[in-house]
Amino acid sequence: MELSDSERVDVEKDREDRISTLPRNVIDGILELLPVEDAARTSILSNNWRYIWAMLPNLVLNKLFCNKLAARSQYVFKDTIDKILLQHSGDIVKFVLDVSAIVLFPYPDIDRWMIYVTRNGVKELTLKSNYTTYNVPSYVFNCPTLTHLELLNCVFKPPISFLGFPNLVTLRLEKITFVPTPEFCVINAPLLVNLTFMYCNSTKYLNIVSSRLNSLVVRESHYDIELSCFMNCKNLAALYLATNNPISAERSKLEKLLLSLPILQVLTLCSFFLELLSAGAVPQELPFTLNCLWNLILGVNIGQMGQISYTLELIKSSPNLSKLEIWVNATSVTVEAVSEYLDTADCLNQPLNKLKYVVIHLFKGSKTELFFVKLLFARCPSLKSMSIKQAKASGSKEERNIVIELARFPRASPEAELLYFPCSD
Repeated sequence: MELSDSERVDVEKDREDRISTLPRNVIDGILELLPVEDAARTSILSNNWRYIWAMLPNLVLNKLFCNKLAARSQYVFKDTIDKILLQHSGDIVKFVLDVSAIVLFPYPDIDRWMIYVTRNGVKELTLKSNYTTYNVPSYVFNCPTLTHLELLNCVFKPPISFLGFPNLVTLRLEKITFVPTPEFCVINAPLLVNLTFMYCNSTKYLNIVSSRLNSLVVRESHYDIELSCFMNCKNLAALYLATNNPISAERSKLEKLLLSLPILQVLTLCSFFLELLSAGAVPQELPFTLNCLWNLILGVNIGQMGQISYTLELIKSSPNLSKLEIWVNATSVTVEAVSEYLDTADCLNQPLNKLKYVVIHLFKGSKTELFFVKLLFARCPSLKSMSIKQAKASGSKEERNIVIELARFPRASPEAELLYFPCSD
C-alpha cells in the first residue's frame, strides 16, 4: 500500500524526532564512534544538528585520519585541524593527535594546537610525534586538568617552574628522551595510578613521586631507571620489568624494591632481571615474601642453574600464587647439572597448595624443560591445568614422544589437565 504525501511527511518527522530527541550523551556517543570528518557531515542534517559535532568533548585525530589528510597536502592537513579547533565550542575533554606516520611535520603547528587544548580543559591528552625531536611544550606540563597523558616520540624536559601533575592518573611514555635538568627532576603526581615506560632513554633523570601508584611497566628502556624512587609506592599491585638491554641496576636495589611492595599481586620479570637477581649464590631463602602475589610471569633461561634455582625460590616465596607463566628463553649451558638439580626433592621441598594454572611458552621439549614440568606436576595438589605451548614445529614422531612423556608424569592433583599446543608453522 502506497503512502500519501501527508503520511510520508509524518513518517519522516517521526524518524527525525526519534534521533533528535535522544539524550545528548547518547548522541555524543554515536558521533564519537564516527571519524571526525563524518561527524562534521552531520551538521547538514538540520538546524538542530548544525553545531552538535562542534561541541563533542572528545576529538580523536588518529593515524588514519591524519594520514588521509596529509596524503592530499600538508596545507590541507594543517588547515583542516585549524578549522576543527576554531569551530569547536566548549571544553575538550579528550584530544588525540597522531602524526607519527607523517614526514617532516612542522612542530609550530603542534605547539599551537597544544596551547588551544590545554586552555580548554583537556583531561586526556595523547600526542604521537613522528621523530624523537619534538619538545613537549611547557603548557602541557602546566595544564592542571590533565588526568591522562600519553606521549610518543618526544623530548621530555619540564620547565624549571614545573611543580608536578596534580590530577594525573595515567602516564604512558613511549620512545621518550629525558633531558637532564640542573637539579634532579622530581615529578609530584599524588593521584598517579598507572605509569608506563616503553623504549625510553635517560630515565635516570626522572623521579616520579606517587603514593597511589598501582601499576608500573618498564619495557625495553635503556635501563638506567632509578628503582629506589618507587620504594615508597606501597600501593603498587602490578610490576612489569622487561628489557633486552644490559642491566645497570643493582641486585640489592631490585630486592629492596620487591621487599617494599606489601600488596604486589602481579609480577613480570624478563630473563635479564632474573639473571640480575640470581647473580652470585642464590640464597636458600629469599629476603622477602610476596604474600599477595597471585600471578607470576617470568622469562627464564631454563638451562641456567642460577635462573632456574631463583625461579623456584620466587615460587616458594609466593604462598598465594595461583597462576604461573614461564617464557623459555634458552635451554643450553649446564643442561645436565640443571636436570640433576630438578630431579632432587630438595629443589622444591614444599607443596604449592594455591597454584592452579601453569602456562609454559616457547616450549622446546628439552630434558630440563621436561624435568621442570614433572616437578610442578608433583608439587601442585590444586593444579587445574598445565598448558604447554610449543616454540616451533617438530617432526610428528618427536612431538608425539614428548606429549606421551608429559602425559605419563605423576600428578599431585587429580584434576590436573595437560593442554599441549603444537606450533602451527
